[in-house]
This record gives sequence, C-alpha cells and structure tokens, in this order.
Amino acid sequence: MRPFTVGYRLLRPHLEYVQIKDATAATGEVVPAGRGDGEVVETVRALRADGFDGFFSLEPHLGAAHAYGGFSGPELFTQAWEAFTRILDAEQVAYA
Repeated sequence: MRPFTVGYRLLRPHLEYVQIKDATAATGEVVPAGRGDGEVVETVRALRADGFDGFFSLEPHLGAAHAYGGFSGPELFTQAWEAFTRILDAEQVAYA
C-alpha cells in the first residue's frame, strides 16, 4: 500500500482544513502546488471523492526570505495561487 493511501485513511476522518504547500523531496525546494512530491493532486482528488467540505489554506511562499521563512510578493503569490486553482479546476472543486 502506498504511503499516501495509509496516511490519508488515518487522517481523513479528522480533516477540517488542509494547508497546501509543495516541495521537491530531493532538494527541499518549495514549488507551486502539484509540481513537487507532496501528492497535492492526489490529495485534492481523494478529498473530493470523499465529499470533503472543509477548506484549503494556501501557503504561497515560493521565495526564500531568511532561514526561518519564505517570501511571496505579488509575482510568486500569483504563481502559487494559479498553480493551486488549476488543480481545483481540473478536479472540479468549487472555490471562492
């Protein structure tokens, strides 16, 4: 059984919201949702199939600001938002 499946089954009954952030495992680089190893698409798809009616919180920090946090700015925030909303659109998940 894939790690996603096991973790999802254990956590799903307790989920009220999901914070969206993606990264590549090899480098730790934070990337737009769906472009890393975080299985964002699979998670959104599984939640939709289960009738999830909670909310998503986008973590948009794609740029490095200092050792303890990231930075977005208008351009990177737009990239982060567009990447995640493309996933929501593709998976037919409504959002406001």
